[in-house]
Amino acid sequence: MATSFLLEEERAHWERGWFRESSAGVTSKLLHVLRRLHCPNEAAASMERLLDEEYKGELLQSLNELRKSNSLCDTTIKTEGKDFPVHRCVLTAASPYFRAMFTSEFRENDSGFVELKNITGAIMNEIIQFMYTGKAETDSSSAQELIMAADFLMLPSLKLKASKFLEGTISVTNCLALESFARQFNCDLLKQASVSYKMENFPSVVKTDDFKSLDFERVQDLISRDEIVVSKEEEVYEAVIIWVKHEVASRECLLPELLKCVRASSMSKYSLKRIIDREDLVIKDPACMKILIQWLRAFLFQDYVLLQGPRLCLKFKETVVVLTGGHRSGISTSTTLGFVLATKKWLQLPMMPCPRTRHAAAVCGGQLYVVGGFSEIPLCCFNPVQNEWFSTEKNLPFHPHSALVALNEELYLIGGDSDNKRQVRKYKCNLDQWEFLSPMAFSRAAHCAVVLEELIYVMGGHDDNVCLRSVECYNPANDQWTQILDMNNARKFSAAAAITNGKIIVVGGYSDMGFTRIEETCEIFDKSLNQWSLVSSPTVPRAACGIVSVKSAVYLFGGEDTNNSVYKLDSVECYIVQEDKWIHVSTMPESLSCLQASLIQFPVKHMTED
Repeated sequence: MATSFLLEEERAHWERGWFRESSAGVTSKLLHVLRRLHCPNEAAASMERLLDEEYKGELLQSLNELRKSNSLCDTTIKTEGKDFPVHRCVLTAASPYFRAMFTSEFRENDSGFVELKNITGAIMNEIIQFMYTGKAETDSSSAQELIMAADFLMLPSLKLKASKFLEGTISVTNCLALESFARQFNCDLLKQASVSYKMENFPSVVKTDDFKSLDFERVQDLISRDEIVVSKEEEVYEAVIIWVKHEVASRECLLPELLKCVRASSMSKYSLKRIIDREDLVIKDPACMKILIQWLRAFLFQDYVLLQGPRLCLKFKETVVVLTGGHRSGISTSTTLGFVLATKKWLQLPMMPCPRTRHAAAVCGGQLYVVGGFSEIPLCCFNPVQNEWFSTEKNLPFHPHSALVALNEELYLIGGDSDNKRQVRKYKCNLDQWEFLSPMAFSRAAHCAVVLEELIYVMGGHDDNVCLRSVECYNPANDQWTQILDMNNARKFSAAAAITNGKIIVVGGYSDMGFTRIEETCEIFDKSLNQWSLVSSPTVPRAACGIVSVKSAVYLFGGEDTNNSVYKLDSVECYIVQEDKWIHVSTMPESLSCLQASLIQFPVKHMTED
C-alpha cells in the first residue's frame, strides 16, 4: 500500500507541473516512474529477511538469568513457603491465567506477590523454568502433579508434554489409574493410550487390585468392547468372577448383567460344563441360570442368533499348522514356523524361549503348549492372539520322547524316557496344576497318542528292549487303561492322528531299536470294527515327523529317512483319506526331524509370510 500510495503522489506532481527540469531530466524522471509502475515490487525484491534462530534462545536464556539474579523482577510467586521472583510480562505472555490476573483488578496486581497454595515448590520451579525457557524436568512420580498444575495455570503445551511422557510409563499395574487421571484432566491422548493398553493386555490387567476396585459401569464398559484382546472368551468370564468375588456381598446381584456381556458363542462346551459343576455364584442365582440355559441351548441346537458374535481378536482367524523345534545335524532349534493350509504359504513366527527337540506339543484352550524334550525350560506356551511365547519357571522333571494330548481343555502327558516310562500326568491349565493318573500297562517312549471320541489312545514306542506294536486306551471318566488290538507293525518315532469317521492313522517310524530300518507302511484303526488295516504309504518313508489331521486330509512335515542320502527331510505330504492317496504339497523352509506339528486358529493380523 505504501508503494502504491507513493506512485500516485509522483504522478500527481507530474500532472501539476511541479517538476521544472530540462527535457532530458523530465524524460529520465518519467522513465523512472514508469518502471516503478510496471515493477512495483522491485524495491521489495531487493530486501532480504534477516533471521537469527539462535537469538530467540539467547533472549529466553537472558530473561531466565535476569529472573535467577532477581534483576528487574516485579512480582513474587509464593508457594509452600518458597518465594520465586518473576517478571509479570513473561508470565502474562506465557499463561492466560496470569494474563487475567495481571491485567485486571485482582489484588495480586497491586500487592507485588502471588500466592499459589495448591502447587508444590518443586513443581512451581519446573513450571517457571518452562515459562521462561520452554524446558522442564519430570519423572513418573511428579508428572501427574505437573499436569495438574499446568492445567490450572493454563499451560497446554506443558500439559501435553507431560502427558506424552506418561504414555511411555503405562503398564499393567497403572493403566487403569492413568485412564481415570486422563479423563479427569482431559488428557485425550493419554486416555486413548491407557484404554488401548488395558484392552491389549486384558488378561493381566483384570488380575490387578485397580481392576477389582473399579465401579460396575467401568467393568461393564470394558468387558462389552469388541477390541478386548484375549486368547479365549473364557478369560472375560473369569474376569467377571474375579471382580464379583472381590466384594461378593455387594456385587453378586450385578453378576447377571455382567454375564450378558460375555460372548458365550466363543466359549467351549467344556467351559460351560465347568461353570455348572463348580461356580456356586452362577448356579444359585435364577437370573444367572437363565442366561446359562440360553448358552446351552445355543450349543445343543447350534442356534447362536441370540448370542453376541466373537470379539475382533477371535473373529478374523486362519487355520495354521505351527511347527515347533526339532533338530538338524544334531543341533536343536528354537524356530517356530507356520504353514497356512488355505494358501500353502509359510509364516515366520516368534521363536521359542529356547531350543528344543524330541519334545511333545498340544493345543489346549486356543494356546499351544510345548513340554519336555532336550531343553532348558520344561514347559512353554504360545499365545496366538498375542503372537508371543511364555515360559514357566517351575522345576518340572519332564523327559524326552513323551506324548502330549489335550482333552476337555486339560493336558495329558504320557510316558517318555524316565525312570518310570508308564507314568501319566494331567495338567489343569486354568489352575496351573499337575496331578498323577493311573499308569499305563506298558512302559513307553517315542510313542504316539491321540484323542478319539473322548478317549485317549496310545500306541507303539519302545520299552528300552524292543519296538512295540501294542495299543492301549485311557478313559478319563474312570481313570482306567484298557488294552486293545495291536497294530500290524511295531513302530517307534512314528506319527499318528485321529481322522474322520472314528478312525486313527499311524504313519512310518522305526521298526528296530538301532534306528536302521524305516517302517514304510501306514495303517488305519477303525474303532467301530476294532480293526487295523494297511493303506497307501507316503511317497517318502519317514520317522520323527510332524503330523496334523484336517477334515479328510492328513499332513506330514519333515522327519528323517535313514534309507535316503538326504536323511533329514523338508518335504510336506498330504494323505487324501477318501482317495487313499499321498501327494507332495510343499517344501519346508529348512529340513527338520523330531519336530512337532500343531493346528491353531491364528489371527490374520499377525500373519506375515516368510
